[in-house]
Amino acid sequence: MKYLIVDDMPEHIAPLITNLREAGHQVTNTRNLSMGWEEINRAHRARTPFDLIVLDLALDRKVREFPEEQKVIRDALYSRSVADIPVSGQAMGLRLWRRRKEIQQRYCYITYHQYVWMAQLDGEDPEFEQELSELDVGWLPKLILEKSDLWPDNVAEKFETAYKIWEERKWLVD
Repeated sequence: MKYLIVDDMPEHIAPLITNLREAGHQVTNTRNLSMGWEEINRAHRARTPFDLIVLDLALDRKVREFPEEQKVIRDALYSRSVADIPVSGQAMGLRLWRRRKEIQQRYCYITYHQYVWMAQLDGEDPEFEQELSELDVGWLPKLILEKSDLWPDNVAEKFETAYKIWEERKWLVD
């Protein structure tokens, strides 16, 4: 499989990346959202999308590419009185979700704090189709992966599971 991993602390996941590459997977990793967005656009133009983009949910840098999504997230954080939590990774996720059918790109999150993911940011098209009142705890943790649960011997399986959820839910189909 072909992965893009966007994580500002790649040294924490270096063994996972090494293991994926040794197992024959193609892995591109970037340290920030701007570089990650460039890679996504390059792959889209070449018509060679990543099988899965893996986003660090807790990235803490704002980037100019996602002003609308960052405002949505900032407003949600303020409304929940947690405005200082870094979740810029979800800004890219929200952009990917909103454009999923156009750019045909699957993604999931990795984080040390799954609880910072915010459902229902877009009332008309909530990310992963999750309504606040009916979060699907069965498969949602398979799309918001706990970093401490990722090991060299299970990372490929967990990423493949996230890929399969996208396929089963048909989120990329018109």
